[in-house]
Order: sequence, then structure tokens, then C-alpha cells
Amino acid sequence: MDKQNCDQTTENIQLITLILSENQSHKCTHLLKEKHIRGGMVIIGRGTVSSAVLNLLGVTSQKREIISFLVKAKKSREIMDYFDKSLQLSKPGHGIAYITPVTAAIGLPGENSNSEQMPAGTAQCMEGECMFKKLTVIVDRGMANDVMDIARKAGIRGGTILHGRGTGAEIATSLFGIEIEPEKELVIILTPNELVDKVVHALSTELKLEEPGKGILFVEPVLDTRGLLK
Repeated sequence: MDKQNCDQTTENIQLITLILSENQSHKCTHLLKEKHIRGGMVIIGRGTVSSAVLNLLGVTSQKREIISFLVKAKKSREIMDYFDKSLQLSKPGHGIAYITPVTAAIGLPGENSNSEQMPAGTAQCMEGECMFKKLTVIVDRGMANDVMDIARKAGIRGGTILHGRGTGAEIATSLFGIEIEPEKELVIILTPNELVDKVVHALSTELKLEEPGKGILFVEPVLDTRGLLK
């Protein structure tokens, strides 16, 4: 893919992800059809938030369904508003949604090579002025709870755990662009900007991530969130 096409795709496309209960996920599927949005992915995971903060974040240790789909950048916030209102994400227990930038995308139906500008303020948010970052940690199976214990001590309320085996692993590989081997766990944590350095340092130090084979951690900007306590 040449640089020009890559730049155009980066400007055109963003990824919306929703973390929902099974019931909310079914509603979301119908909403996707109503909006004629195609190509969404569903991943089965579990939340890690304790009952003490359940009403704040709407995520429990029960099964969560993670729905992700690509949209044009100029439409992303309009679509987020639609799902926010339709799924009532502002209410406790109704789910979480967030937008992340896409650096490249190939083969999307209906896309052309015309360059489209990103929404006003997006570039600034990508440079660090948005309120949240997404931390992804990949560790050996059985260590995800250790990851969350460390993150909680650093001030994080909860995250979502995916297992790297079976169908879930195959979908996660295609979505996150990184190979997740069997017997691995992937932990997703939405982190307020002011806590990112503290959480990354704690995880890196206590999990000894600088040593080969101990795990992988990477950070991505989040352009917008819904359903999180601000």
C-alpha cells in the first residue's frame, strides 16, 4: 500500500467499539442493520470491574460481547450519538463505547480514493488532548487477573479480558493486528490520560515486560468515549 493511499485511508476511517451485555449486543446488532453498517465483528470476553463500581462503569465479571466496526471519520460521532441514545449508554450497566483511529484499511466496501478531512479537533485529540487512552496487555493465560490487580492499585476501575484460544483468538487477531497465540490472554483497559504513565510504569515494572517472553503492552489514543464515568 503506497503512502498516498495509506494517508487517505487514515483520514477516512475510524473504529467504533462497544462493550455490551448479551442483551444489549442483540439490540446493537439490530441497530447496525438499521444504519446499514456492515462488516462488524463480535468478540466474547468478560469484564473485570468489582461490584463496588458496577453502577459507575456498567461492566461486571459476567460475559461481555465486544462489537467493533469501521466507519467514515466524518460520520463517527454522529453514529456514536445514535448508539449512545438508542442503547442508553449514559445509564449504569448499559455498556461502554469508544472510538479509536485507524492507520490503514484495505478492501472496505464502497470506499474510494477521494481524500476526506477528519472531524475538527480529531488531530489535536490524537496528539494527547483526549481524555482516555486504550491500554492493551497480552500475557500468558492465567495472568490477566494479575494485570488487573496491578492496574487497580494504580487507580484503574476495570477492564475487559479476552482469551487467546478458539474463535475468539481468531477474531482478535484480525481485529487488533497482532498474533495472539494459544494460552494467551488479552486485557483491554480504558485509562484516563492522567493515569496512563502511572499504569504503564506499574504494569511494566511488576510484570517485568522488558524481559523477553513476559508480555506485550501497547497504548492507543481514544477519540471519544460513552458510558464511562468522566
